[in-house]
Amino acid sequence: EKWRFPIWPEWNDADINAEKWDGGKAGKEKPGKGQVSPAFDDPEGKIKLPASLKVHSWKRPQEFLTKEVPVIVQNETSFDLVSANKHIFCCELMRWIVSEIYAVWRIYNENSLNSETPTLVWKPWEHIYGLCKSAKERITVYNKFGKYALKLYWMGCWRKIIVDDTMPFSEEENLLLPATTSQNELWPMLLSKAIIKLANTSIYATGKREMEEFTVLQTLTGWIPEVIPLQPEYLDKVWGFLKEIVPEFTLPEKASELEITQDDTKTEETRDSELKSELSSVSKLPDSTERAETASNISKGLPSLNKINIISVLNKNILHILPNTTLWVCCFTKHVAMMYIQKAHVDVFCVESPAPPEPEMVTYAGCIPLHLFEEDIFLLTRMADSSEKMRQYGLSHIHSHPVLITRTRSCPLVAPPEPPPLPPWKLFRTKKEIVVTCEPPEPVVEKPEKFLEIASLFFKYKLDIIKIPTD
Repeated sequence: EKWRFPIWPEWNDADINAEKWDGGKAGKEKPGKGQVSPAFDDPEGKIKLPASLKVHSWKRPQEFLTKEVPVIVQNETSFDLVSANKHIFCCELMRWIVSEIYAVWRIYNENSLNSETPTLVWKPWEHIYGLCKSAKERITVYNKFGKYALKLYWMGCWRKIIVDDTMPFSEEENLLLPATTSQNELWPMLLSKAIIKLANTSIYATGKREMEEFTVLQTLTGWIPEVIPLQPEYLDKVWGFLKEIVPEFTLPEKASELEITQDDTKTEETRDSELKSELSSVSKLPDSTERAETASNISKGLPSLNKINIISVLNKNILHILPNTTLWVCCFTKHVAMMYIQKAHVDVFCVESPAPPEPEMVTYAGCIPLHLFEEDIFLLTRMADSSEKMRQYGLSHIHSHPVLITRTRSCPLVAPPEPPPLPPWKLFRTKKEIVVTCEPPEPVVEKPEKFLEIASLFFKYKLDIIKIPTD
């Protein structure tokens, strides 16, 4: 019995350095036309696109780019994956691919691009290898033979996915893969072809959804996803979880006049003395023997595991853990480990000031459209309410795609104005009369503010009208 998908080999730099990039068969000589240039064809065959995209023909870049020279990447500072791809956004898989490429770009590069020296931390085209060696400072160039290797994460490790440069087209001559506004850029098409190969492993033969348990973000980063279904009885716990891992929006604090005046009255000598005292306290850290003695003394009376503390360990910190404490590793990211430690006195000594860490966790949400053949019919009312709520914010329930959760907010957007001072005559008031009624008054419960800030390419995106066939 044949496998439904091949087991792609693990990534090895030596294999890439020894790769033969022509890989094509010698072309046959046609009468009057000379010899046909050899071209590489993927031995795994053509990729299988979802049923919502009808493939009419396959073309190579030199066939559909007659006036432009094909390149892997042209603009390295920004790209637009929405304007030229409106005809493929009827496909759920294409929406998720575009949305998660944008999400990884924003997660890695938002802070670095806004700094004084803008740099790119993550480049999606660096997953593509062609006519190059596996080196840090490499440049992937266009391969006229059409053979490329892509480095993607799948099944627990980075793997080598081989693709060719044949691109699917519809009957209207529209490209059926994501592309930028410069269509001679090939990186979105090649990257999407390799991602679709991995996505086809999660779609069953009788599956009616285009997205099963496949996550594009994991293939690009290697992060381990955890799916949390939103149930009405656990919404408070989900909100508390989001407040811990997502940055929170806060109003700017106004410094009081007293603190300002006290700070202004300080002389330079007092400030210097305070700074010296702080530096001396930092330099008086206990040595390793003293820390071991204090740790052993404290560990004798460790309490039971009644509370869990989450401690982030940065790559430039040293964490001194008490002996006999239970330690479980929960999940790992690039440079950050999340650990659960017993409730005890744990000292963290910073050797030097840590650099701004990468996000420990990234949270994004998505919705699954309602299908009557697999959902309970009694959920129609709740789904209709959620669809109306999403429509108010420019989103569509049937246009499912992931949105990146950037911030939480539990306070008003604008600070409320300070109340005017009460005149003295209002401080003298008559005592209120208590009116006795048969029923006690119901207390008015104010609903707490719970808002999420999201980032999405499809925010207020205008959908094409669905045409109903006349037959």
